[in-house]
Amino acid sequence: MQEIFKNVLEAAKSAAVSIVDVAPVKATAAGALAFATGNHGTALLAFVILILIDLVTKWLSLSSKRLNEMSLEAGLWQSFLGLRAAFRDKYITSEMMKTKFAGKLILYMVLVAAAVHVDVMAGSEGIFLKAAWYYLAGTEFISIAENLRDAGVQSLDPLLNFVRSKLGGMK
Repeated sequence: MQEIFKNVLEAAKSAAVSIVDVAPVKATAAGALAFATGNHGTALLAFVILILIDLVTKWLSLSSKRLNEMSLEAGLWQSFLGLRAAFRDKYITSEMMKTKFAGKLILYMVLVAAAVHVDVMAGSEGIFLKAAWYYLAGTEFISIAENLRDAGVQSLDPLLNFVRSKLGGMK
C-alpha cells in the first residue's frame, strides 16, 4: 500500500512539474482562444478576412490595369489569370502587403480600442464600438466592390451608387 501511495505521489509531482514548465504557453494559448471566440476576437477575424479580400481584389484591379495598358482583354477572369504577370511586372509588390494589410489592421485595432474606451467612459452598451464596426465594414465593402469593378465587373456600378447614396456619399 505504501508503494502505491509513493508511486501516486511521484506521478503527481511529475505532473505538477510538467504543468509548471509549460504554464506560460498554456496560459497564452488559453487567452488567445478566449479572445478568438469572444465578440472582439470574432470581429477582428472578420476584419482580417475583409482586409484580405480587399487586398486580393486590389491585386485583381492592378492586374486588370496592366492588361488594359497592354491593350489586352481585361475581364475578371483575365485579371485573375494575369496575377502572376502583374507581380512579375511590378504592378503588385510586397510593399503593398505591408501597407494595405498590416497598416489597415493596426488602424482598425486602434479605432476599435478607442471606441471601446469611449463606450466605457460614456457608460453606453457598445454603441460606439458597433458604430466603428459598421463604418469599417462599410468602408471595406465599398473598397472591395470598387476593386472588383476596376477588375472588370462593371455591373457593380449601380450597387456602389446605391450604397454610397445610403451612406451619405462615403468613399
